Amino acid sequence: MQTRNKPRLGRGLSALMSDPVIIDDSAVAQPGENAGGVHGRLAEIQITEIDDNPHQPREKLDPAALAELAASIKSTGVLQPVIVREHAGRYQLIAGHRRTSAARQAGLTTVPALVRNDSTDEQQVEWALIENIQRQDLNPIERARAYRTYVQRFELTHAQAAERLGEDRTTISNFLRLLDLNPGVQDMVGRGLLSAGHAKVLAGVADASRQDALANRCVLDGLSVRKLEELMNEPPSEPVAATTEISPHTRQLKSAHIVELEQALSRKLGTKLRIMPAQKKGSGKIVIQYFSLDDFDRLTEIMGYKQDSI
Repeated sequence: MQTRNKPRLGRGLSALMSDPVIIDDSAVAQPGENAGGVHGRLAEIQITEIDDNPHQPREKLDPAALAELAASIKSTGVLQPVIVREHAGRYQLIAGHRRTSAARQAGLTTVPALVRNDSTDEQQVEWALIENIQRQDLNPIERARAYRTYVQRFELTHAQAAERLGEDRTTISNFLRLLDLNPGVQDMVGRGLLSAGHAKVLAGVADASRQDALANRCVLDGLSVRKLEELMNEPPSEPVAATTEISPHTRQLKSAHIVELEQALSRKLGTKLRIMPAQKKGSGKIVIQYFSLDDFDRLTEIMGYKQDSI
């Protein structure tokens, strides 16, 4: 695919507004109106006529942040137009996924929109990616998947993608490496249990079981990136995630099966868990730690308990 002589988009969405725009003074625009021969037109669009961008890189929206934006929109309206194009007799979002979702939540029936019928599929991917990166960061795994979609769909090298998006080539390459992580480790990164720094270091661990063990150790013991790097240089003489704060005597009572079960349950719950066998055979206790009230609510919900159930 020919990619030379194309403008950089790294300056952001302001580049989208630089082309000629025609103001449509009609109350609500309909697909097909006033679209010929212009780069864009501003109009009020019915929200029910707007479909999501199929290339949208964001997989989830933060409910709290969305509610806050919806409250603001309910009070002041949508101050910046979303960007759409006509598609199959309706409108398809190019940029403005969060604003449109918040406007729906706020009960609005229309939103201001810039209609860009000159946009291509490639531009849809680029603009949606740029909007999310520059306005509200994707989590590292979502961002990596967005880069991969862009690179694969348009058959670009990392250098070409970097040039088009105004990024460093190494930035894109490092993010794409995260997709080589084990699925469980990717999940930890996506949920914010591991930072992008942790993920970058773990991506250098070729052995899948060791990668999982190191990731679990980071989550369970709250290890810094530097401490993880130190552990990387240590020989894996024993399961990395098997450490515990119980007494040495009790630790010696743990069988390999208990250690393995401890690790599996910790991964399942996404938090620090310890199985502590007692002196009496067949007895002991399980300690599950939480680190915030939100984390506590998440864990109790996993266990099937809801506060409004009593």
